Amino acid sequence: MIGGLALYPLSDAFVKHLMGTYSVQQVTFLRALTRFVPLCVAMFLQGGPSKILATSYPLQHLVRLGVNLAYTYSFMFAFSMASLTTIYTISYTSPFFMIILSSLILKEQAGPKQWAAVGIGMIGVLIAMRPGTDLFEWAVILVLAGTFLGALNKILMRKLAATEHSLAIAIYPNVVMMIVTAPLLYSIWKEMPWIHWGLFAFVGAITALGQYAIAQSLRYAQASTLAPIDFSTFFWVVALDLLWWQKGPDVYTLLGAATIVGCNLYILFFAKKQKTVKEA
Repeated sequence: MIGGLALYPLSDAFVKHLMGTYSVQQVTFLRALTRFVPLCVAMFLQGGPSKILATSYPLQHLVRLGVNLAYTYSFMFAFSMASLTTIYTISYTSPFFMIILSSLILKEQAGPKQWAAVGIGMIGVLIAMRPGTDLFEWAVILVLAGTFLGALNKILMRKLAATEHSLAIAIYPNVVMMIVTAPLLYSIWKEMPWIHWGLFAFVGAITALGQYAIAQSLRYAQASTLAPIDFSTFFWVVALDLLWWQKGPDVYTLLGAATIVGCNLYILFFAKKQKTVKEA
């Protein structure tokens, strides 16, 4: 999970950079296309389509793919509006949504201390968002909606991981994204130099690897246990905003992020403590 998540801030920085030139639809399509290529290579190396893509649960895949589509577009539009640090800070609500959804869908039990951490973490979100200021805008609403959908997407991935191949879980969303986005490109496609094709290929390769790593991690651990690890990306996005766009986080964003990350760490510590007690 840590390895997979580490690749996403870098790919998102390139995506945000490219959105200064190209439309959300074109970037989304090319991001899916360039992820699809290395995943296909891996698929043929591991047995081919008949082995990897076969499923007995098409309906579960369709539900998850619809959620993933909405989740992706929420974040892609948010990237065109706000800084990486702001987007990632608000997205750290994912563990809180995952605890709620894990309890409802996967029947994973959460105790009073975990629910208290969720409540305090949401206060951190309000500090970072600062309702009534310019920051409380559509980008923040899109990130919150996308984060909820992303948490639901991970829960659905965990259910599928019990029976489906990790490559299939990673490949299907990119196929759907290309099918949905391709018809929108006819009137808005913008010609690209070779260097930009290379950047998209790089983004596709590292995000494909990230997708596969995350799908694999969900095979071996509870979603609510892995969720707090999302905070590890914060250090990367702050560095990327500073180095790439010369834009650092303000004190409210840092205070909100610290509160959210602190609650995430507590949830992680509590989950590990519970596992130790059960094993003893």
